[in-house]
Amino acid sequence: MNEVEENINTINESAAQPASDSRKKFNGFALLAILFTIAAWIILSFEGDIALGVGVVAFVAGCIGLRASSQAWRNTAITSIVASSVLIVVLVAFKIVFYIGLKAI
Repeated sequence: MNEVEENINTINESAAQPASDSRKKFNGFALLAILFTIAAWIILSFEGDIALGVGVVAFVAGCIGLRASSQAWRNTAITSIVASSVLIVVLVAFKIVFYIGLKAI
């Protein structure tokens, strides 16, 4: 019985350790995602194509940042995903309509 109790104690000790240690490395991706999103919106006032590329990078970083260790960092990543996806959709829709409109002339 001692061997079974030792196995149970080992399992309980391993389950008691927080799982967030392995997820802390994703906190940086959530931070990078929000910084890239803000940069994309600022760049949009100067150059649309570069803003589109930075927005895609922000979207990917936000998706990776969803594995962050705390709920606050995950919310930051979600906010970045939403803001960058709005930027991407609006720019792509504008480019499609603009190029189709120019070909019709």
